[in-house]
Amino acid sequence: MGGGNGAKSKTKRERNATKPAKGGNTSQLGANLKAMSIICTVCKQSFMCTMAEASLRQHAESKHPKSTFELCFPSFGKA
Repeated sequence: MGGGNGAKSKTKRERNATKPAKGGNTSQLGANLKAMSIICTVCKQSFMCTMAEASLRQHAESKHPKSTFELCFPSFGKA
């Protein structure tokens, strides 16, 4: 007729056993490391590929006042 908690748990385990397991790692860390594609040529610090030009200019001005933005990030905006 009804069924207790034990019966419900058993049917849920059986139902989940037929489902395929999640494949692989679901972490975002690997994708974030791959996205670190902008690199300052002076200090070799890497930045996300979505970094705004204003933030990169701020890095160049504050960390490397004697260098220009173009010297720090020669490939920015060319590809």
